[in-house]
Formats: sequence, C-alpha cells, structure tokens
Amino acid sequence: MRYYLSDIAEVFTGHTLREKVQHDPDGECAVIQLKDLSFTPNVCIKNPPYKISLLRGIPKNQLLQKGDILILSKGSANKALLYEGQYAPSVAVSAFTIIRLHSGHLKPEFLTWYINSTGAQEYFSMHRAGTTTLNLSKKAIDELPVPVPPLEKQEIMMKLVTQYELYTNLVAEYERNVRMLVDHTLNNQLNDQ
Repeated sequence: MRYYLSDIAEVFTGHTLREKVQHDPDGECAVIQLKDLSFTPNVCIKNPPYKISLLRGIPKNQLLQKGDILILSKGSANKALLYEGQYAPSVAVSAFTIIRLHSGHLKPEFLTWYINSTGAQEYFSMHRAGTTTLNLSKKAIDELPVPVPPLEKQEIMMKLVTQYELYTNLVAEYERNVRMLVDHTLNNQLNDQ
C-alpha cells in the first residue's frame, strides 16, 4: 500500500530561534543544527549539539521524541536522520522538518531509509524551489508518496540495510588504513634518501 506522508505522520518544521545558537554549558536542551551532522557514509550526529536553556519558550510539541525523523529541508541534499533520543531533551532548528509517525504500521528505521533512497530523493529534487538557497516545502514533504509494506518485510529489509552499512563502514576503514600505510611508507622512503 502507498500513502502520503501526512496520512501516516505528523509533519512539522523545526524550532525557529531568534538569534544565533550560543552554547550554554548549563543549558537543559540540546539544539540539533546542520553543523552537528555527518553525511558519510550515513547520516548521523557527529558532534554533541550545543545546549540552551529551556526558558527560551520552546513548545513541548517541538521537543524531539525517540523515533522522530529529521529531514534537512534546506539545500540540495534533503537527507533524513533518525533521532534515537540520545540528547533528550532536544530540539531541531528550523532548517529541519520533523516527521513523527502516528501509525504502528511503519517502522521509523524503514521510513528513514526510504526518505534517503533514490526514489524519494528524486521526488524531492523535483519539488525543491529557490535560487540562492534551495528549499523543500512542508507541502512537498507532506505529499511524499510512501510505500508501506508489511512489518515483517520492513524488518527483513532493515536487516539487509544494516548488513550493507556494516560492509560500507568496513570498506571505508580499510581504505583509510591502506591510505595511512601508503603515506607512511612513502614518507619513510623520502626520509631514507
């Protein structure tokens, strides 16, 4: 079966902050920004987010929940990140659109994979607008057609994705090690002259 994203999830824009985020070591709320993410080999949070005080009036429904999916709605790479609750309480800035599933028929891991898949990314590329900075509208995200296979099939697919990610991480580590070995060997050759 296929649904529009808005049929199976609540879709809302990240929190708008009035000024630049300044890190407050005593802050209670983590603020996830683009600078905190890595896109290779997979989308993940690479840096601990800055913290701010919750006294800034962040609405409770804007606080991220485990299983929320963050889509980068600015720029030409509208990739998704599954929030796993590691920085609770936290909020995402307005450069993100947040997807909060309200259907038990779809696993957040599967939807995150699907959003990052070629088909969904092609859909997003057709719906971006802007000249200087590309923007993916909330309406375009709401209307993303999403296939919803049975839960058992989603689980099998996610096992395959996990195996693939393990493989790509091993390949990347192997390439780093070979590069370091070659650099070390060549530097030793230079020093032996």
